[in-house]
Amino acid sequence: MKISKIQEERILELDISGWGGYDEELAASLGMIRESARFHDAVSINGKRFEFKKQASQQWIDLYKLSQLSNADKLITILFFIHKEGKIVEIYKTNYKKLIKSMGMKVWDLQAINKLYQREAMSKAIQMKAPLNFSKISSFKLIWKRK
Repeated sequence: MKISKIQEERILELDISGWGGYDEELAASLGMIRESARFHDAVSINGKRFEFKKQASQQWIDLYKLSQLSNADKLITILFFIHKEGKIVEIYKTNYKKLIKSMGMKVWDLQAINKLYQREAMSKAIQMKAPLNFSKISSFKLIWKRK
C-alpha cells in the first residue's frame, strides 16, 4: 500500500486525539468504505479489508480475538496510525499473521486461549490483552511519515 498525495493531504488534516474511534474519518481519508466488523474497520474499493489501530505509543491487543481468526482473516491488513497530540505522524502496515508471529505466539498458544474461553468459569466479558509497544509496531513496514 502506498499513500497517494490526496490521501496524504487528508491524513494531514485529521485530528484523532481523545477516546473516539475515528474509523469513519480514517476510512474516508484513505478513500475506503467504513465497515464495522469483528476483525476489520474498512474495505478498499477493490474489497481488501483493513483494521485500524490508533495510538500515541502503545496498543493493547485482544488475544481472544486473535484466537478466533480464520486463515483468511489472518491476511487482513492492519494499519497502525501513530499520533502525537492527535496529529498522525507515522503509519505502519502489517497483517494479523505477521502480528501474531511478532508477538511470539504459536498456533497452540491461540488454541489454548480459545479453549480457555470455552470454559464455563471464563466469561467473554473478561478480556485477555497483551501490550504492543511502539518498538514492536515500528518494526512493521513504515508506509507514511509526516514531513
